[in-house]
Amino acid sequence: MSQSASHLIVKPLHGEAAIVANTVHVVEQDQAIPESGQVLVHLSVWEARKAELTARAQAGELGVWLNPDDNPEQLASDLNVLPLIAFHFPVFKYGQGYSGAVILRRLGFKGDIRGYGDLWRDQLFFLARCGFTQFSLKEGKSLEDALNAFKDFTTPYQTSADGALPIFTRRAA
Repeated sequence: MSQSASHLIVKPLHGEAAIVANTVHVVEQDQAIPESGQVLVHLSVWEARKAELTARAQAGELGVWLNPDDNPEQLASDLNVLPLIAFHFPVFKYGQGYSGAVILRRLGFKGDIRGYGDLWRDQLFFLARCGFTQFSLKEGKSLEDALNAFKDFTTPYQTSADGALPIFTRRAA
């Protein structure tokens, strides 16, 4: 199955990956926010309209997305309100989302972290280790192939946000 905008991969921090329907619409910075349905708004929109949008976020209908040059620490005071935070990967070379997810997890964010844009199969396992739980792939990418990415490695060698103990820690025990 090829990717379509209506599907995404979900990989909970502790669980099996699956393909699910994508019901969240990404609202670009210059677009109007739909009055209903699940949406992601840019960080700048959230900050400018937080008072107006908080109730929707608390109802699970609204999350925030960030570009590579956005600072996820700006959301520190909102982590208990937002159910979903997403990082946009406009092209493969941008890796700020990896550290952004780790920062959010260290700040105590328990909600979903989504990666979307130019994501490649080779990135998915490592993104999940950093704390990502959802992945929206570009049109034409194989969802089945992406699911297999989470089986590429069975033994992690470093600590990460997913809580899996690295091999050196397990050997010492």
